[in-house]
Order: sequence, then C-alpha cells, then structure tokens
Amino acid sequence: MTLLIQALPLLALVALLASGRTGPVLACAVALALTLPAAWLAEPGAGVMASFVADSAAQGLWLAVIPVGIIIGGLVFHAAVGAHQDTAQPDRPGDAADVLFTGAFLLGPFAETVTGFGVGCVFAVASFRRIGVAGAPAAAIGLLSQLLIPWGGLGPGTAVGAALAGVPAQELAARNAIILAAELPFVLLLFWRLSAIAGHPVPNSRRAEQLAWVGAVGGLLVVWHHLVPWEVCGLLATGPVLAAKLLRNAPPRGREGWQRAVAAAFPYTLLAAVLLGSRLWRDAPALRPFPDLPALPLNHAMAALWLVALALLLRRANPAGVALGALRRAQRPALALLMFVLLARFLSNAGVPQALATALAGALGQFAPFAAPLLAGIAGFFAGTNVGSNAAMMPLQAALGRVAGLGPTVLPAVQNGTLFLVLSPQISAIASGLAGDGATPARVWRLAWPLFALGLAVGLVAVAVG
Repeated sequence: MTLLIQALPLLALVALLASGRTGPVLACAVALALTLPAAWLAEPGAGVMASFVADSAAQGLWLAVIPVGIIIGGLVFHAAVGAHQDTAQPDRPGDAADVLFTGAFLLGPFAETVTGFGVGCVFAVASFRRIGVAGAPAAAIGLLSQLLIPWGGLGPGTAVGAALAGVPAQELAARNAIILAAELPFVLLLFWRLSAIAGHPVPNSRRAEQLAWVGAVGGLLVVWHHLVPWEVCGLLATGPVLAAKLLRNAPPRGREGWQRAVAAAFPYTLLAAVLLGSRLWRDAPALRPFPDLPALPLNHAMAALWLVALALLLRRANPAGVALGALRRAQRPALALLMFVLLARFLSNAGVPQALATALAGALGQFAPFAAPLLAGIAGFFAGTNVGSNAAMMPLQAALGRVAGLGPTVLPAVQNGTLFLVLSPQISAIASGLAGDGATPARVWRLAWPLFALGLAVGLVAVAVG
C-alpha cells in the first residue's frame, strides 16, 4: 500500500497526460497534490508538512528560474531576429532530396538549438512545403529536426535534468553527445526511406556525402563538449556545417549576396560570441540561496541570451511591441515548465524517487537499470518536452543508477533527450499541422515508428556499456 501511494503521483501524471484531455499544468497540479500523502508517510505531522511544502516550493521556484528564463529569452531572441528571416533558402536551392536533408539534419536542428519549442520543425517543414513536399512524409521528416533536443533553446531541459540528478551539466551533455553521434547514422537510414516515400529518393551517389555531413555534426558535437560550455555546443555543431552546406550548394553572388548572408548569420554569430565570451569571466558573482542547489552566476548562458536578445530588440521598429508579443507567447510554456519543476522537487523531497528505485531494483535485481530506456520513453512521449520529461523521471533514474552502482551520468543520459520526445503527441501534432495534406500524428507514427525502436535499442546499449 505504501509503494502505491508513493507511485501514485507519477502514475496520475502519466495517465492524465496520456488521456489527451488534460493539459500539463492541471496534470502537474493533481500530481503535486498526490505527493502530500507520500510526504506524510515519510514524516507525519502538521508542522513537518508545512515545512515540507514551504521548502519544496522555494527550492522548486529557484530551480525553475534558469529554464524559465531561457525559454522566455529564447522567444524574445527569436522575435527580435524576426520570425520571417529565412536562412533556409540559398540562391539556388538544389534538388528536392537535398532540401529535405538540409532541413531535417542542419537547418531545423540549428534553429532548434537557438530557440527551442519546435521552431526547428517549423523551419524544416516550411522549407519542405516550398518544394512541394507535404503530408505525413513531410511531417515525419520534419520530426528529425528535433534530434538535438538536449541542446534545444540552449538546453533548459538538460540544465533541469543535471540539477535533479546532481551531476555536472557539462558531463551529462557530453555523454548525450556521444549517444546522439551514434544514433545519427541510423536516423539517416530512416531519412532515406522517408525521402523515397515522399517521392524524392536519395541517389546512391549522394548517400556517402550526406553521411559525411551527418558525421560532421555528430563529431563536432562530441568534440565541442571538451572545449566550450555545453549550452553552446549544439549551436556550434550545426551552425558551421549548415553554413558550409549552403555555401557549397549556392555561394552568394556578388557583394549584395554576401551582405545578405552576413546579415542573416549576424544574430546567431553574436549570440555564440557572447555565450563563449561570457565564460572568460572567471569567478563571476553568483546568486546561491540554497547551498545544495545550483547557483546562478552573472556569466550564465541565460544572462548572455537576454543581453543579446535585448540588444537585437533595439534594432526593431517597435521593440516594446515585439517584446510583449514574445512574452505573451511565453506564458503557457513557462507556466507548464514551472509546474513540472515544482513537481520534481516535491517528489524528490518526499523521497518518492528513492523508494521507487529501491522497489524496482528489488523486483528486477541486476536487470533493473535496463528499465531506464522504457521509463525515459514513457516520460518523454507523454510530457512532450525535455524539461517535463526530466522533471517527472530524472530523480527516479538518478536514484536507480545509484542503487545499481552505475556511473552518475549513465542513466541520467539515457533519460535526457530520449528519442521518444521526437515522436511525442505535441510535437507530432505541430509537424502534422504544418505539413497539411491530411497529415495526422497517427499517420506520422506509422512512418517514423523506427525511432521508437532505435531509442530503446540505443538506451539499452548505453546501459550495458555503462
């Protein structure tokens, strides 16, 4: 009975999200309420419960400052750059199969690492529609643009996951880079199949070239984590390869062409430069209200993002109006993120992840860690965001890893950025709506189902390797 009460918050969260009739805010609120009986079992008493609620809420609010700040800052940055700025179209776009590849593996991921929220999918599918590719195949290919979710929007999900797992974010992201680099060639195989279904098969002569481009992204992603802060690694892994690809396909013509190319790249180059430059400030002052939780230094990526976003806003004709529009769009995702982080903190302080990990280890013995990919997949599929997925399941994954005696980042890395996120109903619905022509999430899943199998297989291998 005790174990059921402890598991009830997570069971209710998954059930409510799976129903499709309850939004994340209400689902989290119900799960939050259900943590109170579990906390009472751990330490009964009205005074203890009041302290538990106050402390958990304060800690959760602090943990939410960085991801919420990055989410809002990312939307302000996107609005300041201009939603209609198009980095997708070179002067001579090339054949359709090449446009599909560029959108799925370069343009979309690049846009996603800067802004997040599925913006990469918006960019990718829009470029597909311009060449006449629509429907479920376009949506399925567009979903591939979400592969760099751990670094999406400068990685608020990874930041939350690392904090909840108690591991350095740089080490967690570096391990995820290795996992993604191993996944990319297999995802490319799926892309070739989807491109053929869309009516644009990739010639054998092009496949080696595309494999080289994908290998470059994966290799750069791994290498950058040994050289620069993890938040900017996704941007630096995709941006240079995208630029090289576009310049190779269609070099700018004349002075005006180069000026347009430089102007399009300027906001992203500025952001990367400020992010890297801020890390040269050693021992920056930091806010640390809780000694056991991450601090917020003045040279944090969130501060750099806001600095660049505000600077770019000043170039717009109506900066206040642009900023207010972005803030309005940020309200719902920011509130959902806040609720997920609060829930994670309440669960952790109530001892729920630790209890469930111990029970799982007792039931499955030495095979318990191999449940991690499935747990990650369930959380990722129904939460739809890396922040929500990690907030719901990361404390359990970290506790399970400790019970099993694994390295501190093994199971957290399996959790962080599971491929099931790419196929979540929320993202699939966005891609289907953009693709049009009768596309629905169900039709998209029938085409992209190998991502489910790949996510589980790679996760199991990652656990086995340790």
